[in-house]
Amino acid sequence: MDGKKSANVIAFVYGGYLMRYVYLIIVVPFYGRVLGVAEYGRVLAAMSLMNVIWMLASYGFTFVGMREISKAHSTSECNAIYSLHVSARLALGVLGGCIGVIATFCSPTLSERPVIGFLATMLGVVSALNLGWLYQGRHHFRTPIMIEVFGFAVSLALVLSLVRGPTDSVWVVASLLIAGVASMVISYGLATYQLGRPHLSLSGIVSLVKGSTMLFCYSSGSVVLTASSTYLMTLLSTPDQVGYFGAAERFATIGLSLMGPASQVFIPTISRQLAQGDKAGAYATTRRGAMLLLGYGLLVLCGALTLSPIVLPLIFGEAFTPSGHVLQCFAWMFPFAAFNDFAAFYVFVPRRKDRPLAIAGAASGIANLLAALWLAPRFGAEGMAFARVIGELSLSAMLLTIMIRLELITLLPGAGRAIAMARVACGARSQAGAGKDK
Repeated sequence: MDGKKSANVIAFVYGGYLMRYVYLIIVVPFYGRVLGVAEYGRVLAAMSLMNVIWMLASYGFTFVGMREISKAHSTSECNAIYSLHVSARLALGVLGGCIGVIATFCSPTLSERPVIGFLATMLGVVSALNLGWLYQGRHHFRTPIMIEVFGFAVSLALVLSLVRGPTDSVWVVASLLIAGVASMVISYGLATYQLGRPHLSLSGIVSLVKGSTMLFCYSSGSVVLTASSTYLMTLLSTPDQVGYFGAAERFATIGLSLMGPASQVFIPTISRQLAQGDKAGAYATTRRGAMLLLGYGLLVLCGALTLSPIVLPLIFGEAFTPSGHVLQCFAWMFPFAAFNDFAAFYVFVPRRKDRPLAIAGAASGIANLLAALWLAPRFGAEGMAFARVIGELSLSAMLLTIMIRLELITLLPGAGRAIAMARVACGARSQAGAGKDK
């Protein structure tokens, strides 16, 4: 894919994602004002649980599937990959469902209204069955965006018609579940029309799980713990602090998710270029992705630091004023998160460096968890936000170290010039030392 075509596709994908944020601009203030701090915190805790079940049931399959389908040459080969991944996600979805039920009863906030937890668990399983990876890997980037926009329209209509007060919080999750099921039906119908019916079988699932374990270890460290932050807050702090954190975390997640559309284009493109032996093209594409992500991370840092205390109370109401300060704490993680997204998905995943990625993700996840367990009970929502910053910072340090050791650091813009200058300086010092010896 040439640069102009990549830019057009990225522009379309971001245009589709704009609909997601139009949707959020409507529903987020609606939730904050209609549900109140405590009940909105319960909904956010349920959505946090949903994200965890989603990550567990998809088990690193997304990037493995995207990488493999981007190299497939025939419909039968695509159907085999499609069938295997659907089978694996269904099998792990059963396990994720059991975990979600247990987690619901373990949370004081969710156990008061367990139906919300059960619906969130079902939504997590449905989300894990999403076929976005299939369409993106086949370079059909527009298809999942259009299906997603349809889902937004359905859920928005249901939420605005069914949610009237704090007692209707269960309908928030139920509306998202109904929209998710409707989108899934369309997605699977179209995929089956193009590739044939998926042949469900237990055969091959174990091998796929083994092949995806390294990426799952990375996601379990860097993604599952961050996705579960609001749920973890229900175990460590008060309902009000859960609400303050959840509202700020919602906006932090929006900021992070804006890096996703570019990844949907760059990952399969780089993977295909490497598979075709176009190393120069892959190098150029990787560096373009790095400049895009790192620039975005710095921009969001400045925006969140200056605008958070003004924007969040304006959107949610004065009751959520503390959320603005929490989002300012979150702001410091954006440059590190941008670098981590670049290193993980633009450098390591296309080049099959899954093992070092997994080690770094697991180690940073432990750092994140330990920081959360110490900071959240003492400093509430702000402490949990700083725990996220510590997790992203530790991951950045480890990924940068690994890139240097694997001699991939030149993929970072400016790194090649810095290395060349360092070598010249070392050479000059060596010559000066040799002159003195003489």
